[in-house]
Amino acid sequence: MNDNDEKRVIVVVPAPKPEPQGAQITRRSLIWAVAIGVLALLAGMLLNRPNYDSKVVPELLVGEWFCELPEYSDRYLTLTPSSITFGTGGTSFVTSKIMGVEKEQLEGADVLILHFRDVAGTEFKRRLVADPSGSSMYFASQPNVVWQRSGRYTVWRHR
Repeated sequence: MNDNDEKRVIVVVPAPKPEPQGAQITRRSLIWAVAIGVLALLAGMLLNRPNYDSKVVPELLVGEWFCELPEYSDRYLTLTPSSITFGTGGTSFVTSKIMGVEKEQLEGADVLILHFRDVAGTEFKRRLVADPSGSSMYFASQPNVVWQRSGRYTVWRHR
């Protein structure tokens, strides 16, 4: 008994049995494997980032574009330094964010590769061939569909 007239019960709890050596090695190996895998994934993501020539559309292409072909009479393109808008007929349009621009040569012509992403996150890339004067252009996949710079709108300038 103690000073308060309370009875105490002492319970002896045995110490846990040590984990077998093989289980410790397996657990540590698994932890290291996961850590190395995560590091490899992060390194891969960093090294696989696209390296664009530019993040903006060249000023030569910024503006409104239309096509004189009858089947494209209600279509248009609008290029800003950071976006591309496809007028899809009537009042419908789709705007995408420009992720980057690359330049390459194709049969002696300067080709710009526009990388863009729509609002759903789908990524696209389109090869664009522009007249050096900036008055016309076409997509490399559709050389017969020539887009002309619109004289109806002012060219949007990036400041």
